[in-house]
Amino acid sequence: MTGFASATPGRAIPADDPTRRRVIIDLGCGARKKPGAIGLDIARVPGVDVVADVMRPLPLKDDSVDEVYASHLIEHVDDVLAFMGEVWRVCKPGALVYFRFPHGSTPYLTWKDPTHRRGVYLAMFEYFDPTTLDGQLWGYYHPAKFKIERRRLCFNLNADTRQPGLGRRLVGAVLDWLANRDERWLYVCERWWGNWVGMEEAHIWLRALKPGR
Repeated sequence: MTGFASATPGRAIPADDPTRRRVIIDLGCGARKKPGAIGLDIARVPGVDVVADVMRPLPLKDDSVDEVYASHLIEHVDDVLAFMGEVWRVCKPGALVYFRFPHGSTPYLTWKDPTHRRGVYLAMFEYFDPTTLDGQLWGYYHPAKFKIERRRLCFNLNADTRQPGLGRRLVGAVLDWLANRDERWLYVCERWWGNWVGMEEAHIWLRALKPGR
């Protein structure tokens, strides 16, 4: 497969190679792989293309991936710095990275699963973005650098695939609108009132910041 290798990391296919196809990977895909992606998971289930422990070094060359997709994975990660470093390593310059996860403002969803290791907030990713205050102050702890492109909070978990009842849909529509009006409103929700109502899910889109080839 293009982008996969058993050779020493760093021997990536050149970005301008005409034989290159767009490489999209779905980390921890399980049986619900993103269409068109190469699925990696430790479990041998239908849809998994490469059996691998995505919590460890990924079986991918440096600068070999155009897009990374990981749904409900990062809350299971023990070492977030190492994980983000691996994601950054395999990304091409400007590669899109998308994470979806249960939001930390809902303790029930965060901690009812015994395999969850942490609660995750959107603000956590600011430590990897050198354009943010946290990224400027604390970014020296790791080499991985990403630019936050977009963030979103949702009151209902998996509402796009599993419709809640009418009442929750109506409440969710109002709360989602309030939370996502702009970056300031999103911050206030995550920092303050989102903890009172329990925003169940979050989405974030990042761009890998790397020197271009």
